[in-house]
Amino acid sequence: MATPSAGATNSLVVNSMPPPMTGAASSPPNFVGGVGGPSSVSSVAATSPGSVTSTTSPASVSSVLDSAVTPSASVPGSGNPSGGSNIDGTQPASAAAGSSATTPGGSTLSAKEVELQRKRARDRKSQQAMRDRTKWTIFNLNEQVAFLTQMLSDRARDVNLLNSRMRMLETENSQLRAQNAALQLSLMGSQPRPDLPNDPAAAAAAAAAAAQAALAAGATGTAGTIGSVDPAGEGSSRGLGALPRPEVIKKPWEIPPVDGPPTCLSDQILQGFITSKVHQRSVDGALTFGFKPNLCSLLEKDRRTSDAISDIVGDIVRSYFEIDTLPKQVAVFYIMCSLLKWMVLLDQPSWDLMPTWLRPTQAQVTTPHAAWIDRIPWPNVRNYLIAHPDITLDHFAAVYSTSFSIRWPYDPTHVLLKAVAPGEDITINPVYEEHIRQLSNWEVGKAFRDRYPEIGEIIDRDANIQHDPSTL
Repeated sequence: MATPSAGATNSLVVNSMPPPMTGAASSPPNFVGGVGGPSSVSSVAATSPGSVTSTTSPASVSSVLDSAVTPSASVPGSGNPSGGSNIDGTQPASAAAGSSATTPGGSTLSAKEVELQRKRARDRKSQQAMRDRTKWTIFNLNEQVAFLTQMLSDRARDVNLLNSRMRMLETENSQLRAQNAALQLSLMGSQPRPDLPNDPAAAAAAAAAAAQAALAAGATGTAGTIGSVDPAGEGSSRGLGALPRPEVIKKPWEIPPVDGPPTCLSDQILQGFITSKVHQRSVDGALTFGFKPNLCSLLEKDRRTSDAISDIVGDIVRSYFEIDTLPKQVAVFYIMCSLLKWMVLLDQPSWDLMPTWLRPTQAQVTTPHAAWIDRIPWPNVRNYLIAHPDITLDHFAAVYSTSFSIRWPYDPTHVLLKAVAPGEDITINPVYEEHIRQLSNWEVGKAFRDRYPEIGEIIDRDANIQHDPSTL
């Protein structure tokens, strides 16, 4: 084989050298800026024939020619910072693309994909900020709810405390009002007044003194007559001195119960009221009360009516918290008003208005007893209590007030008839009035029967009583 000359070698090398590859392990000679520069020629010319022969071997030439068609980036250190141009004067692929980017894995992304990734990054940041704001808002709302809940609990506790204090004050006020009423009643006409000629107490005292004087004078005259005038006519003289006095027969409605001293505050109030009204009747004449009890004083504690009996009974019934249902309150109010009205007037109309079982028995008008016994519905129970004075009001009322009830299978509000026009008073439903006038509709519960079994049996016997108890 003939050895190529130096010029031929130069041409072959220059024409067959490919553009330098970016990232190659070794940098080829720099041909940018002029082909066959002095330095290149010198380096090639200095090559030994063995080197040229090996360089221009068919395999080497084929490799160089194959690599010449592959586009590459500019040769580093060629003086073109921006990448420059290839040997043939064309722009590199990366420069021609312009808007592409390379990922860490080495793949190239388009402009749309880059913008999409940026948008996704912005969305992730926005969503994170929204989650943070939502979490902060929920935290603040939870704090506010806890604060408001605590305030509501404090307010409820304060309201309950005020309500309990108000109930205590109402109870104390009711007691003070009752005591005040009792004091006023005790100061009204309970003592004899000589300056009043019609005062019943003074008249009674004068009548008693005159009767005692007449009896003493009659006894003295009889003794003198017997001893000195007619010894033989002893029988006629004794007969003159022993003439029976005419007795005044009273009607049943004119005989009040024989009540002893007050044993409770309600007895004190009612007995003082009766005494004052009897005195007022003796001074002013007949008293006027309503034909039926006025329920306004029972339903409205601050309202006063023209019926003094209804007012005082309404205050007493409301003071018993054990009488807690409307049917029970109206029933007790009705019988107490009926009884008190008769005890003040002692006349037949008020006597006829009372239920027959409420009229006093023979034991009530002959035997001193506590006044509260007169208000018990069952006649034979009243007789039993009079015969057993060891049963006091404290023991009896504690279980009786909570155990007695009225059989009324209808709506409790139906015991009243509401006013249909302004100014009219609320009245008792006539059906309910007739209902409570039947003693069979009054009953006591198991607690009372366990405490007083004998009285429970008496109540069962009296349940269907129809006759006048004044004959008992």
